[in-house]
Amino acid sequence: MNSKINNLFFFFSILLIINSCGLLKESNGVVNYKSTDFNNSSAPKSPTYESLDDWLVHPEKKQLNYTYLSENNNLLKADVFFVVPTLFSDKRNTSWNSNIYDEKFSELLIESSIKYQATAWLNAGNLYSPNYRQAHFRVFDERFWPNGGEDAYNLAYEDIKKAFEVYLKNFNKGKPIIIAGHSQGAGHLKRLLQELFDGKEIENKLIAAYLIGTKITKDDFFSLKLMTSEDEIGGYVTWNTFKVMNNEDKYNLTVDRVWLNDAQVTNPITWNNFISKDYNDHKGFLWLNQKVFPNTIIIESIDEGINIKTPKMGFPKTILFSTIKDYHKGDINLFWEDIRINAIKRTRKYFEINN
Repeated sequence: MNSKINNLFFFFSILLIINSCGLLKESNGVVNYKSTDFNNSSAPKSPTYESLDDWLVHPEKKQLNYTYLSENNNLLKADVFFVVPTLFSDKRNTSWNSNIYDEKFSELLIESSIKYQATAWLNAGNLYSPNYRQAHFRVFDERFWPNGGEDAYNLAYEDIKKAFEVYLKNFNKGKPIIIAGHSQGAGHLKRLLQELFDGKEIENKLIAAYLIGTKITKDDFFSLKLMTSEDEIGGYVTWNTFKVMNNEDKYNLTVDRVWLNDAQVTNPITWNNFISKDYNDHKGFLWLNQKVFPNTIIIESIDEGINIKTPKMGFPKTILFSTIKDYHKGDINLFWEDIRINAIKRTRKYFEINN
């Protein structure tokens, strides 16, 4: 009994810590942000990406050492370019863009997005993740988009584009590429694919693009297509995750279903657009204790997103998870093992076809 009480206290503590960072922030009201005019604010120092200090993860930096990863890293001779989501969200911070040389914030990115998201692709190739001047979360609020939000978002994209160009020039060495990102990161990668990949010669080097937690429609690309099988290559997959609940309108969810009208959707368990109601099909959810829990999720329905019930994880995790209403933050780690296996499968398929 004492062990169960200790476990319960531990998980509540973890949730409290994450909530304080804004990762599980949910509200049924309008958030009031402090702000300033973009033209009267100074942008943080611009990264060059020639220095390893400008990268959150780089093969030449200290390797990530997480117990839930296998030791077969980088055997497939491919690269992964991953862009983290928005964690710059303090409503009291009037800055429009984050400072990549803020060590505390960089550590937050590594211990959250890199640890629980980017690692899903680590076994598929050499992981590169640029630190960038991400736009503050308020830019996604229509109140702030016209008076600085769009400028801040574009500045963030220019960092991503610069990082990718430096990566191609200095580090790629002709290897095929997986593109992956979440939320704001995926939004920037959509634009990167439009400008640098779609219909261009480099498109032949694309293993797959995982554009997760953003809106992708069939009209966003000319050449790149939605992949609809688990080993298809050269296209993209995309989804947004929602919890099945009767009172969804009560909550100010990160992603608005109305905004997702006409969005394309991939089922990250079956890798097509069909529902999956067999728990045995789910490969695994990476939980906060760094353990992977298989057979915990089914896809109840698919519309503008994938709709799931509270994962079945046993006491006390299921109870704790039931308190979370916004599943946007879990778009990747809910299907962490499914993504890991799929990325390896698509990479192997690429080499089978291109050898």
